[in-house]
Amino acid sequence: MDPLAIDNPAELVAVKAAAIHAAMLQQSPHLRTPNFDIIGTCDVQLLFELYDRDFFAGWLSQTVRAKSAQPLAFRVSSAMSRAGGKTLHRLRIAPDGQRENFYQIAIASRLLFNTFADIQRPVEICGHLCQDRLQAMQRIMEHEIIHLTEILLWGKSSCKANRFKHLAHRIFAHAGTTHDLVTTREVAATRNAIQIGSIVQFVFKGTRHTGMVNRIHHRATVLVENPRGTRYANGKTYLKFYIPLRMLEPMEK
Repeated sequence: MDPLAIDNPAELVAVKAAAIHAAMLQQSPHLRTPNFDIIGTCDVQLLFELYDRDFFAGWLSQTVRAKSAQPLAFRVSSAMSRAGGKTLHRLRIAPDGQRENFYQIAIASRLLFNTFADIQRPVEICGHLCQDRLQAMQRIMEHEIIHLTEILLWGKSSCKANRFKHLAHRIFAHAGTTHDLVTTREVAATRNAIQIGSIVQFVFKGTRHTGMVNRIHHRATVLVENPRGTRYANGKTYLKFYIPLRMLEPMEK
């Protein structure tokens, strides 16, 4: 199998992707519905294996084994807040002193679970509208597989480059390289009426504090004015708190 020779019509890609969608619901240990609420590393591995079989005739796994003493690793990340997935390649020094490759694909579970929940809006990934979380995870996996393919062939990958876009279009009929999954920042603004710059109250160790939201990740970073704090560019001193969104009470400025 030569991945550079693949040129799949969009209709064929759709048929194969639909078959993988159905196979996941039948074979996955955790995914029982398209909008699943549990996901494990084994589910990510199964999804990859189905794509490797149906689109690459096993070339991806075979090439990883040829280049690495370890099989491709998989990870589910609840910390990733912007990227839907991530493909990692690094060189490690083995106990015998030999250099060895390590490859890993990670999927961002927090973004998936934020999406197709109570915030209802169209979700487009890689130029395709997705109808459920499983379709969203498929588009993310397809994107990461292109990264892996480039890394295996050329040692590096960039989804901003024309080569990546060309491969993604020929193999998976992708029309783009970005996603609009529901982020934690969007959840905070929609569900909690909280955004960067919001004035909020919260209770920490029995004491009520008032501060300003400075950052939103999987928790909010809240700055509370205090003479014992760190001085910021505006000349004021703040203590920094990391607070779950559910513990914040928005206030009018």
